[in-house]
Amino acid sequence: MPGPSVFPYAAAGLTRQQAAAHLVSRFTYGATPGLVNQVARMGLEEWFALQLQATLPDDTLQQRLIPYDALSLSTEEVTRIFIKNGALLRMAIKDGAVTADSSQDKTEYRAALQKYRQQNGFRSEQELVRQFVNQKILRAVYTQNQVQEVLTDFWFNHFNVSFTKGICTRYIPAYERDVIRPNALGRFNDLLLATAQSPAMLLYLDNASSSGVNTERAKRQSQKNEATQRAQ
Repeated sequence: MPGPSVFPYAAAGLTRQQAAAHLVSRFTYGATPGLVNQVARMGLEEWFALQLQATLPDDTLQQRLIPYDALSLSTEEVTRIFIKNGALLRMAIKDGAVTADSSQDKTEYRAALQKYRQQNGFRSEQELVRQFVNQKILRAVYTQNQVQEVLTDFWFNHFNVSFTKGICTRYIPAYERDVIRPNALGRFNDLLLATAQSPAMLLYLDNASSSGVNTERAKRQSQKNEATQRAQ
């Protein structure tokens, strides 16, 4: 994606240093020591063009992200490993690891449930959310490709899928990683299509329960509504 050949900051009455400070303030998560001077020396246009390529090395960031193993898992792996507490309890009861007797010792009950979780390699959804939120902070602080990260967060908020809808939780990390971030600097049409087809967005919009006007389901619902109105 080519950047503009010349930024018209001089016509706006700004020096190169002032324009560099303004550019950094608008397209990064904040100036690190020496960044404004670096942008001014390099040239605003060249710095911005490099940012649009999003190919600057991010060794420090990658080292910081190593402990966050959930970020590299496929959606299938995430849905198998990260289990809601209610689902975990039902599975543990079914397998005989715990009983449904709520009068038993709470400490032993929790210990047995935790043992069942560990033995089966299950992890909590809270851990998945924690890793997701922490990696966003780390990327904002340490990435050299600041424009990509700013736009990733912008489009993630624009095409929002919220953790408040629990059914979406396990699909959101891959949604940002595989749908938003790769398209953040690309064509809007590609981004729009990718978000519309993503499992996270389909679940968030309840597409599994939606129907077109001419489908059998829609016709049955229409007939039911008409019958209800006639009975009133």
